Amino acid sequence: MGDLEKKIEALLKEIKEIKENQKEMSEKVSKMQQIIDHIESDIYSGEGFDFEIVCPYCEYEFVIDADVDKKEIECPECKNIIELDWSGDLDGEDGCSGHCHGCAGCEEDSDEDDDM
Repeated sequence: MGDLEKKIEALLKEIKEIKENQKEMSEKVSKMQQIIDHIESDIYSGEGFDFEIVCPYCEYEFVIDADVDKKEIECPECKNIIELDWSGDLDGEDGCSGHCHGCAGCEEDSDEDDDM
């Protein structure tokens, strides 16, 4: 019976370690969830979140409420219309597709570079 008692004692010790590890992991998960909740509230605070715009015409910086339904915005400084692209797709290396209102964009610049 000595071997059986040693095995039972070893198993009980392992169970105790598992319970302690589980408690420790639960505390860590709880702390992580608090951090995630805080990050979410920072990102999505209020009804929306702000989006910083730099006018491509006059380089004036201003902030708007992010609204994916809004397709264009007027620059409060120079009054030019800036088209908004909420897709997140960046065409080309610098992200300009050359299809902006009133802008020949990078396509015109890349044609000039090809001629050189």
